[in-house]
Amino acid sequence: MTAFGFLLALGLAYCAWSALALAMDRHYAELHGRGAEPAPPVRRRLRQLGVLGLVASLAVTMRMQGWSVGMVAGLGVLTLSALLQVLALTYWPTRGPALTRVVLFGLPVLLLLWAMENLL
Repeated sequence: MTAFGFLLALGLAYCAWSALALAMDRHYAELHGRGAEPAPPVRRRLRQLGVLGLVASLAVTMRMQGWSVGMVAGLGVLTLSALLQVLALTYWPTRGPALTRVVLFGLPVLLLLWAMENLL
């Protein structure tokens, strides 16, 4: 597993867990004020993006390692990113979206570096 591929899979999974967390009333209310709930279309979109991100993260690890080892590595990456997400929501609930934005904006760079590494 290459470093750029690992960071890409980890970033995708972290952003996916962030989207899934924001689809929940409790975490949404922490950011938008007490009693705020996401509208049903917003909740649906966040869930769809979360699932898409988790699948993309698994696809990256399986592309690097193959089906057998890639699935195990992918589950490890999902677990690590979920742990990071839980720690961020516990200790920095208001800074979590900023951290997610930084990771999200770094994903295209990681994707480009990973693609260049695979081509060379």
